[in-house]
Amino acid sequence: MRLTGWALPELSPPDDDTATPSEALARYAAQSGRFTVNGRAPLHVDYPQQRPALREHFWQRRDAEYSGFTVIADLAYPDGYMEVRCANSTTEAMARGRESWFLPDPARHTDLPDADRRYRVIGNRDVNGFLWLGATDAMRLKMACEAYCGAPLFGRNLQVLDWGVGCGRIARHLAPGIGDGFHGCNIDADNVSWCAAHLPGRFAPSKLEPPLPWPDATFDVIYGVSVFTHLRREWEQRWLAELRRVLKPGGVLMVTVHGQTAIDFAGLSPTEHHALQDRLAREGLVVTSSNNQLDGFVDHPDEYVNVFHSPDYIEREWATWFGRIVRLPGYLFTHDLILATKAP
Repeated sequence: MRLTGWALPELSPPDDDTATPSEALARYAAQSGRFTVNGRAPLHVDYPQQRPALREHFWQRRDAEYSGFTVIADLAYPDGYMEVRCANSTTEAMARGRESWFLPDPARHTDLPDADRRYRVIGNRDVNGFLWLGATDAMRLKMACEAYCGAPLFGRNLQVLDWGVGCGRIARHLAPGIGDGFHGCNIDADNVSWCAAHLPGRFAPSKLEPPLPWPDATFDVIYGVSVFTHLRREWEQRWLAELRRVLKPGGVLMVTVHGQTAIDFAGLSPTEHHALQDRLAREGLVVTSSNNQLDGFVDHPDEYVNVFHSPDYIEREWATWFGRIVRLPGYLFTHDLILATKAP
């Protein structure tokens, strides 16, 4: 199997900026050993390769254009997934899931939501991206949860909630391992119905505003991907209180926010980049624009917006409801992952 992509060089470049393209490529060639497939060295690695477009997109990262790779490996899906890893020696133990991408066996995923349902979840209709990004997010969440808790996620009869399940982009990869304890909810009732008809677990529609349809202290783990990236501060405050309500004592919350990583990936000009960065540092939570992906399928569509969070804001504001707050920058692509436990 031939895999292509890009991975930013691990080592900081030297102070001089006079290297020719050939010299720059040679500078990072030794890093080809960072790649493994299913825990083994690939049959062939070609790294780095020139990717001129990355220099324009990641202008703030020197030598970003020398990030391309081609990996050739045997086609194999042990336990249903092919794991492609690009290791980084500076990655902290809890964040190591960020180094891996997971490609699911397509033969196991023939029952998929239609293109319009997928669009309302990921903003495009690409079926391959829906599968491998969903698998990658799911496996990374599992790895982060296990590193944070020091215990496996599967096989413990846990009650787990996918808050914002959509059409099961992540749930289809986690629900089978959790079983009857898996639950999902979403403000898009049509997508919830699809999940209930096609995926294991229990699914229920929810509203943009609390409460959730479960009693106090129901869940051991709650995860929510790309939910707090779309809620204004007043809605966020209400949902933090509600998520704490339905978590068991000592329960774990895993949710994503947009921060510096998302700013770097946004393709902004230097002026726009620094302006948003400065505004985020001042305000803590910044609403940048509206989002129309769910128009026609939710109440209060004008309240569904695009939001950025600063680390200081998370530490300060979320500590009212949760303790042991850990932030993993860029853990789910452009999203920072926040892990926290229910405060006493």
